[in-house]
Amino acid sequence: MNENVSIFLAGLASFVFSLSVFAAAPRVLSRLSKQYGRLSLEKSVQTDNEYNCLLLRHGVAGYLGYTIADVLMMMRHKSLFSKVFLVHHFVGTLCGLAGTMFTSVPWIMSTYLYYEASSPFVHLRFLLSNLGWKKTRLYTVNALLLMTVFFLCRVAIIPVYWRTVYLLYTDGSFPQIDAFVYYLMLYGRAFFDVLNVYWFSLMMKVFFEMFVWPNSASKKVN
Repeated sequence: MNENVSIFLAGLASFVFSLSVFAAAPRVLSRLSKQYGRLSLEKSVQTDNEYNCLLLRHGVAGYLGYTIADVLMMMRHKSLFSKVFLVHHFVGTLCGLAGTMFTSVPWIMSTYLYYEASSPFVHLRFLLSNLGWKKTRLYTVNALLLMTVFFLCRVAIIPVYWRTVYLLYTDGSFPQIDAFVYYLMLYGRAFFDVLNVYWFSLMMKVFFEMFVWPNSASKKVN
């Protein structure tokens, strides 16, 4: 089969399947969420239109598929296996399921998707490193872009996120949040925040060794 045809069919299958899932979502949600089931017809339609954002849920579905595929690759290739990334992907899979199944707080998953803005720079860094281009200008520029995007999309939004969660708590919205989403919103996010701050601290350490204290870094190598 021509590769263009296969790609088109894969996209078409994903499109049809996604629409089928979204069409069945209101009935499924009414069984999974007691709060959703108590809504009046007018409010349920309003909720479906505003909270059931198809674009966001498509994005989350893409993230979920990538995460599961990456876990399979780690299981297949020992060189890719990492306990930290396995736990990371496990929590990420739960978040992906929450983003595709539930609609009580849609902005939760949108903040998780911000993380992926740094992924292209991460993959390019590994690629350049494996090709032996660590001392090139491209590698340095990519590293600076990675650090900047990583900070903006993973670290800088931490106080904004938790302030929003606090406001949800103070206005009494917690009981309206599905239990699965509620626990991920608190504990899953705390896990990712700690991990992201740790990874960013490692980036900052490399940055200072390369640009602020290059002499001390060379002494360690020697």
